[in-house]
Amino acid sequence: MSRLITAQTLYDDLRERLQLCWVSGQAVAEEQAISADELTARPTVAGFLNLIHPNRVQVLGLEEIQYLRSQGDAGMAGMIGEIFAFRPVAVIVGDSADIPEPLAEAADRSGTPLIRSGLPAHELADYLQYHISHSLAQRTTLHGVFMEIFTIGVLITGGPGSGKSELALELLTRGHRLIADDAPDFTQISPEIIDGTCPEALQDCLEVRGLGVLNVRHMFGDAAVKLNKFLRLIVHLEIPSDPSRPAVRDRLHGDNATHKVLDLEIPRITLPVMAGRNLAVITEAAVRDFMLKMKGYDAASAFIERHTRLIQRQNPGEVD
Repeated sequence: MSRLITAQTLYDDLRERLQLCWVSGQAVAEEQAISADELTARPTVAGFLNLIHPNRVQVLGLEEIQYLRSQGDAGMAGMIGEIFAFRPVAVIVGDSADIPEPLAEAADRSGTPLIRSGLPAHELADYLQYHISHSLAQRTTLHGVFMEIFTIGVLITGGPGSGKSELALELLTRGHRLIADDAPDFTQISPEIIDGTCPEALQDCLEVRGLGVLNVRHMFGDAAVKLNKFLRLIVHLEIPSDPSRPAVRDRLHGDNATHKVLDLEIPRITLPVMAGRNLAVITEAAVRDFMLKMKGYDAASAFIERHTRLIQRQNPGEVD
């Protein structure tokens, strides 16, 4: 089902933050809505007076009101008519500006919610755009443990019994932070950023087989949990079908791939789960290596280049 934002939704969500109060139109506050499809077609949906590309939520500040008044009765009536002709979801007047009577009358005639705010109009426009974009952004829920490791948002995935929660518990004892266990929510807030959060019902909790549900905040302190983090890396735990004969891996570059989350390809590292392997240390090393790659250094490529140079020096006629 498509996600929708109405004037009533905006008022309920932002009433205190943006100091909103109804002027008129509360009875029709659910009639017009902004959909996620509209946001895809035109990213800016809330902003100042724009008669060429009208905003779905029209913000008017003191300057806009003064400009309308300066046009005279006929000019103001014409511009106000254009504002409401495009059926905005709501018109919000900021700066505690006095609302011209023709504007209020036009809102009533067109059945458009009219809202006032005491905040500066530029702050209103910025926050409304952010809130609407975030609320209508693509979302998904993935199975795994989402953690902050060395400031990097890491999703630990794997099949049942692969040791995800046990690894998370060990990482917590090593000073890293939990965002969400079992079912973290992910939202694509920009073309290159996916933000991960914890559902309210699961906050601060980690389920470990044999121990049950643990409250991480109470056990390790407030610093051991975090509300949200951008997803940068996936560490996938894999149990080999035959532990005595693990799958052949790239010994130089490791088992690196990508996994698509919403519209973004996220780097994924696969770690085989085998007896005697300290997965917490290996995961930390994987994150450190990922951070180096983000800075442009690839240890495997540097290793290959070094050996190529050595071979060239020893056998100058045999290597191109």
